[in-house]
Amino acid sequence: MKIVFVSDVVYPYVRGGAEKRIYEVSCRLAAAGHEVHVYSVRWWDGPAVMVKDNITYHGVCRPRALYVGGRRSVVEAVWFAVCLTGPLLRERFDVIDCNEHPYFSLFTCKVVRILKGGRLYATWHEVWGDYWYEYIGMAGIAGRLIEWMAARMPDGLIAVSERTAKDLIALGVKRDRIAVIPNGIPLDHIRGIPASAEGCDVIFVGRLIKDKHVDVLLRACAGTPVKLTVIGDGPDRASLEALAAGLEVPATFTGFLEEDALIGRLKAAKVFVLPSTREGFSITTLEAMACGLPVVTVDAPRNYAKDLVEDGVTGRVVSLNEESLRAVIVELGFDVASPGIISHLCAKNAEKFDWDKIMKSLEDKYSS
Repeated sequence: MKIVFVSDVVYPYVRGGAEKRIYEVSCRLAAAGHEVHVYSVRWWDGPAVMVKDNITYHGVCRPRALYVGGRRSVVEAVWFAVCLTGPLLRERFDVIDCNEHPYFSLFTCKVVRILKGGRLYATWHEVWGDYWYEYIGMAGIAGRLIEWMAARMPDGLIAVSERTAKDLIALGVKRDRIAVIPNGIPLDHIRGIPASAEGCDVIFVGRLIKDKHVDVLLRACAGTPVKLTVIGDGPDRASLEALAAGLEVPATFTGFLEEDALIGRLKAAKVFVLPSTREGFSITTLEAMACGLPVVTVDAPRNYAKDLVEDGVTGRVVSLNEESLRAVIVELGFDVASPGIISHLCAKNAEKFDWDKIMKSLEDKYSS
């Protein structure tokens, strides 16, 4: 099959769960003999079209700021959708799989699907729904309408979790149009990476934005013997570093790390903490479990990472406040009676999400 993935952000130039999914699946589909293309913003130097890992990358426009005022840029999203039209129309594909966010590119893909044929899927990581009003106020009415329309563009939708599938049904999408195919991890590769020499007690991985609530994590660690590592970057990094200094928390901010270095740091930690209130899935939670780390996350309606954690077995799901986080961090990091048992259970749970299995499910869906 000739398969194209469409996303304005692409790994490793921009790092997140959606970007990682496209990269991991593309590599495996190409290795299986399919012709794989990725259409994105041209984040790289050099020619607009390049071949890497047997995947053909098409840079349709130069980068613009992804975030303006701490929010995803509408201008960037619309500009990418417009610039995508011509390059995508010059090719003919069997399958187009478009990342759902930031929506506008799905409308472009629908036009291409009508004019050129093939099948159009959208991979859906999370449904925003009422969150639009929290994000942009009354302008969220327009956001909800665009999301509602975008969900009706593809021939089929691929939800990364059962919870996302339920949210799509609540959005009015028929259940028979939705396939649940989760994100995954490269299990064999993770097993072969040694632990880093730079250990810590608690580790966080993710974009440094408001929804991740790293500020609450820092306050939870204040006044404890916890050594914290924060892996990631984003618009809130400077303020979080200042907060850590003010609280006298021994926190190391690394920025984003290459995959092997990230896994090495996870293996050298004791507890993975994700105090995020908005996660469509969370690949880093699975990576942490595969490294044998118990996971602490929060009980929030839009935090789907909590579905990956069995409370009291592979980690803890707690309220978002510094007292609750502090208690379980100290418990799991210093007071747990049988860390070996927890580590085994975490690694066992992660085995269900190997990328090779995920790719086969996608391949079957594309060819059905």
